[in-house]
Amino acid sequence: MSHVVGCVPYINARPLVRLFADTKEVEVIYDVPSRLPALLDSGKAEAVLASAFDAISTPGRTFAEGVAVASNGPVESVKLFSKVPFGEIKRLALDASSLTSNALARGILAEVYDARPEVTRALPALSDMLLENDAAVLIGDKGMAASGEGLHVLDLGEAWTSLTGLPFVWAIWIGTDRLSGELVSNLQIAARWGEKKSELIARESSSETGLDYEMCLHYLSNVMDHRLGDAHLRGLTAYRDLLLKHGLLTEKLFPVSVSPA
Repeated sequence: MSHVVGCVPYINARPLVRLFADTKEVEVIYDVPSRLPALLDSGKAEAVLASAFDAISTPGRTFAEGVAVASNGPVESVKLFSKVPFGEIKRLALDASSLTSNALARGILAEVYDARPEVTRALPALSDMLLENDAAVLIGDKGMAASGEGLHVLDLGEAWTSLTGLPFVWAIWIGTDRLSGELVSNLQIAARWGEKKSELIARESSSETGLDYEMCLHYLSNVMDHRLGDAHLRGLTAYRDLLLKHGLLTEKLFPVSVSPA
């Protein structure tokens, strides 16, 4: 087995790696987004399906062309839950498993609601996060399953597209100068295969997570976008620029693309 990659353990990424469970051409290590860059930096993985935030904040990053975890409009799995109107948030609990969504929430709050809350990182359990905070960010399967009853709920994908008119890129295959065109080719093949297998992946995801099958199928077929085209790259650039504007990034970086062999 010549390639090892790191991937998030969420439904939205399954179409990108499900093929490897059958072919064994690429070994997949699963971890939460905030810990995946360490796999890359240690050399344990050649690429990681990691936070777009890491890609625009870490010098020397590369990325695989053509593949992403993205959305255009509501994303349904990345949400901000608040006990108060968004402009009144003073304390915000960030999902400790996230990087991109946490920065996006802070950028949206600053840009749209003129809110710059004090932040803390917490384990992704909504009731606990809201005990001492006005609001909380949840991502992934927990973000999709959490009830917002009695709370103000902001879908961060919808908020982004409303603000910019662009797709939002949540994660991409990130590498260093070790990322090979051969692996990029494998990643693209797996993504295009996974896009055609929504029913299979939804059934497996429902069984493993307990989420409703129809919800999983709708999410994979109608919400998630696994392409990475010009509009997606413009969205990623706009995200970087928003974070720079509000002091959430300090250096203007952008990863270098790697084409398939």
